[in-house]
Amino acid sequence: MIMPLTKEQYNLIKRQLQAHNRQSGIKTITLDKDNNVSLELLIEKGVFGSDIITTATHLAQFLYQHPELYSGKDAADIGCGPGTQGMIMAKYGAKSVLLSDINPKAVSNTQKNIEKYNLSNTKTIESDLFNNFPQNKTFDVIVFNHPFFSGDPKQFKGDPNDDVMLRSTMLGETELIKRFFQQVPKYLKEDGIIIMPYFHFAGPENNPANHIENYKLKVLKEHKIISKKGFHMGDVSIYIISK
Repeated sequence: MIMPLTKEQYNLIKRQLQAHNRQSGIKTITLDKDNNVSLELLIEKGVFGSDIITTATHLAQFLYQHPELYSGKDAADIGCGPGTQGMIMAKYGAKSVLLSDINPKAVSNTQKNIEKYNLSNTKTIESDLFNNFPQNKTFDVIVFNHPFFSGDPKQFKGDPNDDVMLRSTMLGETELIKRFFQQVPKYLKEDGIIIMPYFHFAGPENNPANHIENYKLKVLKEHKIISKKGFHMGDVSIYIISK
């Protein structure tokens, strides 16, 4: 199901894409401003900019602030982009982290960042959701920063990058989130959790909270943020979901 974008949603996505029209380079993700903690990442052209997209930065800060969610545990970062969320978990206590993305540019970019930080507790794979995941492996924590907006990335006009794969990080059918929830129980331990952010301006279609009951999942906790700057201004939720 694809709902038409409002004019305001379209304009926001266009501005996000324009901000991605840049050269590859080292970018800073601020994790704790008060204590001057940040993550320096190579983010290459054509890869989701976790320094640009405000909700991704909020998620990074949340994971840094809550290592108890993944410390000593097996974690996965789906749609990893340059590796931001998975690398935070790997650096700050996870036993192991599998980072995956459908975009080969993102997988290559993530691997370069992993090598930069010499993170031996990680593995990077190219995968459409769980298609290339180890079949007998389950995880304590699965992080998925999914596309929020319901528009069709193939039909979106006004992208200066002319990059459908990049647009797919922002725009997606509800079929994607439904497919995720159909598949995730097989890869989640019985007491495991799913962590998913959501920017409510995107509308209700891809909000995880509106889908999980159909898959016998539940929200354990909703961390609410009022984002006051950046591209994502307004209500942001980070959901912790379980079986």
